Amino acid sequence: MISDFNSLPLIVQIDEPLDETLEKVVETIQFSIFCFTLPFYCFVIYLLLDAQLRGIEELSTPFFKLCVTTSVVDIWTLLNNYLGAMFPKWGWGTRVYLFLDGYYAHTYLYFAWTSGICQAMCVSVLATNRLSAIIFPNRHHQIWSPKKLRIAYAIQFLPGMIVGIATFFNSTQLYRNSKNGIVPKFKDESLVTYFFLIAGVFLSLVCLYLIFAYCYLLYVLRKNTKMIASSALKKSRNMIKKKEMKLFIMSSITVAIQISALCLFVSYAVSILVISLDKFYLLYNAISDLYSGINPYLLWIFSDSLRKHILIRMGLKKGRKQPSSSVITVIVH
Repeated sequence: MISDFNSLPLIVQIDEPLDETLEKVVETIQFSIFCFTLPFYCFVIYLLLDAQLRGIEELSTPFFKLCVTTSVVDIWTLLNNYLGAMFPKWGWGTRVYLFLDGYYAHTYLYFAWTSGICQAMCVSVLATNRLSAIIFPNRHHQIWSPKKLRIAYAIQFLPGMIVGIATFFNSTQLYRNSKNGIVPKFKDESLVTYFFLIAGVFLSLVCLYLIFAYCYLLYVLRKNTKMIASSALKKSRNMIKKKEMKLFIMSSITVAIQISALCLFVSYAVSILVISLDKFYLLYNAISDLYSGINPYLLWIFSDSLRKHILIRMGLKKGRKQPSSSVITVIVH
């Protein structure tokens, strides 16, 4: 426990300092979006769980159940980013962070590195779910049975949590910044470089897999669309085209964000991107917020079934008296 804030070492600014106006504008926009996104995300997931408990078939598929577990990682990442980095950096709750001292620093840094890997695994599992639906359409439900779905949940969480244990082998130190805020950092910078290299390699593999998965998925969808030439199936053909376009937009968004994170990690790790730690974390936090907070909006935009259920539960739309089948829009985090 640290009782005197002024006893903390001051962060020495070696490189060119970050423009305060730019930093303030970026962080203000981030925090404003966070304040709206967090309750909206919880609201969307709550109603998604509500639909699953009510036995709505379209929203009870393994894909949507995986979306629920993915939301846990996203919300956990958002909270860790603000409670562990942004708030203490701004000087909010300084006494609490000083009291927690090393416990706070280790906990934040552990979850910061763990959540990045967990998010990548969530994306990979969702991509695998969509791939299996195309490659093994007849066995898809058997592959993603309730018992086997537990394995998918474990893959989403365990690799990141295990790899994150490596952060406990590096000691931490609390620093004070020029704004009377607190910044937790690792003491051994050489180990931090290895952390970045590991993250870069891991994200590279995930990106390659995602690009392959989505390219193959689009190829199969286009192939199936061309096979539907009968005029009697014109409506079904148009629906497939609509799904294909939505999938293309979704994959483009998620892959672009993933590749952005990859480029940032790798370029910083190998010193291609030579910037101060403050500038790096400004970029990292912006990408992290975007990556963690975009899913509820994509669910709302691209999932017709979920949007319909939410509107019905809010009393803004009347539900159908008799259940009818509907095409589930394919989305990927």
